[in-house]
Amino acid sequence: MNDDDRLITSGDVARRLGVGTRTVGAWVRRGWLRPAVTTPGGRYRFRWSEVTEQLREARERDD
Repeated sequence: MNDDDRLITSGDVARRLGVGTRTVGAWVRRGWLRPAVTTPGGRYRFRWSEVTEQLREARERDD
């Protein structure tokens, strides 16, 4: 498994994108991001390869 396929936290996503964790949560609520897993405690886990693809799709929809 490469690094793009392992599960990462909202904090990891936020750091890679240069935004806050609240922003990542807002993007999930807006449907711009879909977590790979939501933990029983309501925390999101993502795969970086999916995050980049989902954000690319969201940008294309907004254009």
